[in-house]
Amino acid sequence: MQVGMTLIETMVVLAILAMAVTITMPDLFKVHRDVNFVRLARQVAGDTWRCRMEALTSCRNVGLIFCEEQGRWYYTMVADENSNGVSRNDYVLGRDKALGSRVWLEFLSAGTRVGVPESWRVPDPSGDGILPPDGLRIGRSNIISFSPVGNATPSSVYFNDGRERMLVIRVSGEFGRIRTLEWRRGWPRWVEVTL
Repeated sequence: MQVGMTLIETMVVLAILAMAVTITMPDLFKVHRDVNFVRLARQVAGDTWRCRMEALTSCRNVGLIFCEEQGRWYYTMVADENSNGVSRNDYVLGRDKALGSRVWLEFLSAGTRVGVPESWRVPDPSGDGILPPDGLRIGRSNIISFSPVGNATPSSVYFNDGRERMLVIRVSGEFGRIRTLEWRRGWPRWVEVTL
């Protein structure tokens, strides 16, 4: 009656385990990236919705200001304090107040970028040709702004994972409707995502 394992048997078991980990590890990284990318979409869409609700309940203009600092993107919710609309200049000067801290995109989903990679030839969700690489379609100020009656600046913010996938948060102007769409390389059109 033999109790335990020999050294050779133990090494064989460890080698099999190492091969299994090596084979499954890339899939685990992909799953992790995909989950984080969806988390990013949920967070940005949720904060956009909260921005609209804050504008409606506080009866003032409220916006999400998107900024890039040393190659890293963040956004923050800002309320109009001087009755002239949310303004980047007023925010910088302290006239319009932040309603929370900065939300750094890289902490929501590592490797996520704002914009459209030029070589991807991404179709415009509206069906009007190919998207330019800028990634922000929210006017010159890069602010998604909601009025006290729920209207918004027509806005689209595009995110890419650097590999194959893109998400866009779109806000319609008249009704302030917020939609999230997904596109992957090779897809002919965007698909609405339920978050």
